[in-house]
Amino acid sequence: MKAKKAKLVAICVLSLLLVIVSACSNSGSPSNGSPNNGNSGAVNNGDTGTDTGNKDDGEVIDPMGKIDPPVEITAIRPLDSTTKFAEGESIENNAWNRLYEQEFGIKLKYLWVADTSQYDQKFNVAMVSGKLADIMPVNAIQFQQLVDADQLEDLSEALEKYGTEKSKLLLEKDGGVGLDSATFGGKLLGLPLASSYTDNAPLLWVRTDWLEKLGLPEPKTMDDVLAIADAFVNQDPDNNGQKDTYGLGVEKLFYGAVPGLQGFFNSYHAYPEIWVKDDEGKLVYGSIQPEMKEALAKLQQMYKDGLIDREFGVKDAEKIFQAVNSGKLGMFYGLMYAPLLFQDGKTNDPNMDWKAFPLPSIDGEVAKPQTPFTVGRYYVVRKGVKNPEAAVKMLNAFHHGWEDKYPPTEITQDGDIEKWHYALVTGSNPTQNLDMYVKVTEGLEKNDTSGFDAPGQNVFYDSIVKFREGDMSGWGYTRVYDAQKLLYEYNQNNGYQMTEYIAGPTPTMVEKDSTLKKMELEMFTKIVMGEASIDEFDDFVSDWKKLGGDVITEEVAAWHKSKNGN
Repeated sequence: MKAKKAKLVAICVLSLLLVIVSACSNSGSPSNGSPNNGNSGAVNNGDTGTDTGNKDDGEVIDPMGKIDPPVEITAIRPLDSTTKFAEGESIENNAWNRLYEQEFGIKLKYLWVADTSQYDQKFNVAMVSGKLADIMPVNAIQFQQLVDADQLEDLSEALEKYGTEKSKLLLEKDGGVGLDSATFGGKLLGLPLASSYTDNAPLLWVRTDWLEKLGLPEPKTMDDVLAIADAFVNQDPDNNGQKDTYGLGVEKLFYGAVPGLQGFFNSYHAYPEIWVKDDEGKLVYGSIQPEMKEALAKLQQMYKDGLIDREFGVKDAEKIFQAVNSGKLGMFYGLMYAPLLFQDGKTNDPNMDWKAFPLPSIDGEVAKPQTPFTVGRYYVVRKGVKNPEAAVKMLNAFHHGWEDKYPPTEITQDGDIEKWHYALVTGSNPTQNLDMYVKVTEGLEKNDTSGFDAPGQNVFYDSIVKFREGDMSGWGYTRVYDAQKLLYEYNQNNGYQMTEYIAGPTPTMVEKDSTLKKMELEMFTKIVMGEASIDEFDDFVSDWKKLGGDVITEEVAAWHKSKNGN
């Protein structure tokens, strides 16, 4: 079983790399394909990276030009032990370091490099001892610590003057959330690296061939969802004469990716595990708000009526995958990539079909899918560094097309050696899949792929064409593309509920959060299974506050206040 699960995880990761990440743009510009940090490739939008600005004294600034005289910049960084190097190369000796020096006058010197498993500990020692490098990648906790200690250089002017239009555009493509998270009192204290927020939004997935077989309408309201769940359990949708199908897929961890109950709660305007604003504009924890109680009461009733697997409390996500692929489950909430997990089911039963739907609402108010904070890394500059624009120029370099001077085999990938890893400062396109949807839609309409600027777009296009021609192997990516259409529309209409707390864990979160979340999961599971009354939700709220929640709320409020420079 463990081997099977590992194989499934490997397939999922490989699929996600194809979905979310591009290896390079058509111009040969590098892209970070790591699924851990959300880096993505530069999008060829016509930016040559040579746009200029002007200093107040009239001096022309070239964002891609050299710092004159050249400067030595020190750095530290994590580096995975599995990182490969070509013969004669190392993290100190590679094309990226030479590029920095030749193109920008930046001689990069690493004070130290640590394996990712040891980086945080070594960084903390350096921070306490005051031995910080000029440029450093840090996580959200370390970033906040450096902010509080007033150790970081303001990069506002450097980004404005030296950032290329492409660098600025990509930093804004998450709606400015990453930049906002890095800005305190009007000072930009780091360059954020954000993954996709839209791809983390839950959708409602329904087996549409069962809808058609039972003559049911597509879900538009929560009453529709409940009616569909009931029919999928009681009207024998698989036509085998047995009552062996389930209406709503739920797994023991509640808030998974596929499935996850976040979307169900969002339909009740409840937002578990994220922070939202109350009527007074204060930040409050979504899991303890009154809307959660109503949604939990409905889940309790659904469980009692047999619409949810009686054994969900001991079943993990893999069991849900098996239920889908074996034709025993008809509905769940989950992320956009779900169909990639069910290609085997489609192969075994070509009639099986799934479709993503917008979240139905319990009332007339539109339901907003929740999204988490997705900045996993910041590139920061030590306060007092003479040339802070060096970090911005390195970001420009990552997004620039270098094919005329540096072949992709030198700075992007050479066989199985991923050389973009060597770049100190990397960037991302947090709406890459939304861009894919637009490009592929245009390509399908015109039967023309000449406008594609990332390899992932070809993956989708080819899969959709195959599926339309009757090749079932293209079904998974076709349905992911359909899901991206919904995410695109949500994005166009400001339809997401993003967490209002966009920072790393507070001190009390670090200390108490795992205990509080365990308590939350245990209580909510008991409520759904009828082992606790719905009124015990109020006891949970009280306990959450007493056991650290009130202190966390105060810390979040202090952070919120600090964002305004108060």
